[in-house]
Amino acid sequence: MNKFDKRQRLIDAAYKIFSKKGFYNASIKDIANEAEITPGLVHYYFKDKEALLFSVQDDVQQKYQNQFDALADVLDGLHEIKSRVSSDPDWYLWRYELYSLGLKNEKYKEEVASILKNGRESISDVVSDSEIANRSDAISGILLACFDGLALQKLMDDDFDLDQAYDELKNLLDNYIER
Repeated sequence: MNKFDKRQRLIDAAYKIFSKKGFYNASIKDIANEAEITPGLVHYYFKDKEALLFSVQDDVQQKYQNQFDALADVLDGLHEIKSRVSSDPDWYLWRYELYSLGLKNEKYKEEVASILKNGRESISDVVSDSEIANRSDAISGILLACFDGLALQKLMDDDFDLDQAYDELKNLLDNYIER
C-alpha cells in the first residue's frame, strides 16, 4: 500500500469515526483501528487530530462537489440530496458534528462558515440557470436550510416521510418559480 492509500484510509476512517462518535469522543487509536493502521502512523500523516479533521472535510467537500457538479438541473439536485439521507447518512452526521464544533468553538467557526458558504454556492450554481437566477443567493440559503433540516428530521425519526417532504418542497419551488 502506498503513502497516498494509507493517508486516504485514515481520512475515510476518521470520517466514519468522527461521524459516529463525534470529534471530541474520537481518539487517534479509534481512527487507526478503523483504518487498520498503527496509531503512531497517524501522526506521520497528520500533525494532530485537528489536521485530520480538516483533511476529512476537504475530502468530503471535494467528493460531494464533484457529484453535485455533474447534476443536470435542480430536480436532479433535489433527488441526489434526498437520496443521500439513506445512502450516506454519515454525511449528515458529519455536517452536524461540524456545525456543533463551529457553534461551540471559535476556532472552528470560520471553517464551518466556509462549508455553509460552499454549500450555498453549489446550490446557487444550479439555481442560477433557472427562472429564479436573480434571487439565487437567498434561495440557495433557504434550500440548504431545508436540506439539512429535512435530513435531521429523518435521521432522528424513522417515521418521518422524507419523500412527501421533498415532494412538497418541489411543489413549493415550482409554485414560487411560476409566480
